[in-house]
Parts: sequence; structure tokens; C-alpha cells
Amino acid sequence: MQHLLDQAAWFNMFSIPDAELSNAAIRVLDNSNRVIGITIRELLHRFEAITEDPTFEKGLTARNVVGETVGKFTQRWMVIPDDFEALPGREPPPTPLDPSRSQRFAMLDGVCKFGDGEDGFRGFGTGFTIPSTMHGRPQILAVAVGTILEGFGKLKNHEQAVYVYGGSITPDRGFTGSLLLRVMDPEGTIPTGYDLPPLEPRSDPERGITYIVIRGQAREEQVVKPVIGPDAQFKGLQISQDLRLCYLDCTTKGRKGLESVARMGQVIGVINTLVQVNPADPGGTLLSPIPGRVTGDYVFYDAAAQTVGSFKVDFTESRSFRIELAGAAGAQLLLVGNIGRIFGGNGPFEGIGGLATDNLLVSFVPHVSSGMYVLRINDPDGKFRAAINGA
Repeated sequence: MQHLLDQAAWFNMFSIPDAELSNAAIRVLDNSNRVIGITIRELLHRFEAITEDPTFEKGLTARNVVGETVGKFTQRWMVIPDDFEALPGREPPPTPLDPSRSQRFAMLDGVCKFGDGEDGFRGFGTGFTIPSTMHGRPQILAVAVGTILEGFGKLKNHEQAVYVYGGSITPDRGFTGSLLLRVMDPEGTIPTGYDLPPLEPRSDPERGITYIVIRGQAREEQVVKPVIGPDAQFKGLQISQDLRLCYLDCTTKGRKGLESVARMGQVIGVINTLVQVNPADPGGTLLSPIPGRVTGDYVFYDAAAQTVGSFKVDFTESRSFRIELAGAAGAQLLLVGNIGRIFGGNGPFEGIGGLATDNLLVSFVPHVSSGMYVLRINDPDGKFRAAINGA
């Protein structure tokens, strides 16, 4: 089962607004001061976020290197009312962007093209904004979950996929931050080699931020326990899984063009979560995912299995899609995108804050999981940033 769940191509990328787009803001025609959406025209870059072993001194550290462009993604992120049912092609009522509060948005008209444009997909999703401050200045953070509606080229017939965003937005430029895409690929359409061309590094586009990527993987003995409330109603599931080191990379310049790589390392901790998602929910389609919420405690160990420290994550939004895999008959598989925030650290993580995304494929019975967490940590002093070539 673990092998079946891991048959996927991973694309860990860093998104930077296209400099040729002079003004990304979408405004109400009768009032140019009212921003109701943002044109996203992003350049997707190779991104190495290599996490190192936890230590008592720093907790977690990671080397972050942004590389060359591997693709382009164009879409419209339109602000939507809280009760709006977002669907592809459905235009929301004009809703002004309010930087002072969290708001939902729909990701419309999404077209992602890799390399020369022969491989890619049309996508759709939703997310929400988070008001914040950076270096004493107001900032709008954004997290989102999307899925492939239709693939083309090597991604043709690869609609079992989820991508998650975590970063910041500005109305005049667009989005800057992490984009992690998982494409289920049991037939090996997208080569997963281990000898990708060297990354071509560029300057750090997001100073004061450190990204940490961690693997989530359940063990057989980490059983799923239902949570039943005093009213005898189902409240959720208690789930644990191991946290592991990992390495992700992708390129469009491999021997066979579009390629990816994913390597898993040793256990460095555990996450204990309350999953407020009902697997019996009748939804789970591309256009009607199962909603939910996930909260968890992340606990990290050093090489001697001593607890280094911990922090909490609140995935305010969870979106689950049902999928089927050959060889996993009878298993209820959910492809999940979780988006939220980091807080409540202790030990070397005291005062930690930032965004968290989770790209997960899970079977509850038997309990098997294949996930990737991307943590976008506020790090103005570089505490969580590991040195690169001694610098």
C-alpha cells in the first residue's frame, strides 16, 4: 500500500510574479480604488528546501535555494463572499479586498505550462488571505488548495492531483511563495530520475523567510481512532504519523524533459492530529471536495531520540478528494490539501510563526499515508536557515 501511495511525481517550486506584468490588480470598473481580485502570472522556479536534523540549539534548519524557471502559471484570484460556492467558470459578485481581515478567494482560469508549454494542466481551487505584518509593515499572506481539471502533454489523464500554495500577495504584483504539486502517476509517465541537472541558483526573492519541507508517513501501529462527542455524534479522527527528512526536485531539462525526484530520509519526529473530516461524507469529487479542519502537534527528536521541541499547526481548511488506485481495491483513499498556520512553539521553536501546507494521500483503513508538509517560517534573524557553502 505504501508503494502504491508513493507512485507520484512531485513538483516543489517557488513562485515569483512575472516582472512584465505591470499591474496585477483587478478593479471594479466604476471605482478604480476597489480591488476585487489579482491577476496571477507567476514564473515557477526549481526550489531546493533541504531540511537538516533537528538540534536543541535551533530546532529545525533548512537550506533554501531558488533555481531556474521551469514553468508558468496564469490565473485570476478573485475575492469571494464567505458563503459563495466557487466553481470553475462561475464569476463571484464583486467583493473588495480588505487587507485588515481574512477573506476567501477563488482561483479561476488557471493554466499551468511547463518548459516549452507542451506539458501542463488547467486548474481550479480556493484559498484565503491572512492579514499580517512584516518588518513592521502590513502584509497579506495567502494559502490555497487547487486540483487539476484537465492535463495535457505528459499530464494528460493525470487529474488525480493536488497543489498547495503558501506565501504573500500584493495587488500590484501578485503572489510570491511556495507551490507544491503532487501528481499521481502509477504508470510512470513522468520520469522520476535521480540524476537531474544541477540547479542554477538565483538571488533569494523572499528574505526573512525560511521554508522547511518534511515528509509525513504513517506506521502500521499508528492506528486511527474515531472521536465521538457527548451527543454520540462523530467529531473526527485522532491520527499520528511519523515526520521524516526528504528531498524533492524537478526540472524540464532532464534526459526525458519534464522529470521529478523524491527521496525519503530518517524519522525526525511525530505529528499527533485531530482530523475533523468525515470519510463517509458523500462529497469528494473534483468540484465538491470534502471540507474539514485539521489541528496537530509537531514534536521533533534529535539523533539520540531526545525531544528537541514542538509547535502547533492549525489547518483551518482541509479539502479532500476521493481517488482510486489499481491494486488498492477496498481502500478508501483521500487526496488532501490542508492549509493553515504555525504557532505555539516551545524549546527552540518558542515564538515561531508562519504558514503551513500539507499535500497528503491517506488511507484510514489500513492506515497508510504519503504526505509532504511545507512550513513557511517567519525568520528575520535567519535562525532556521542553514548555511550554503559556508555562507
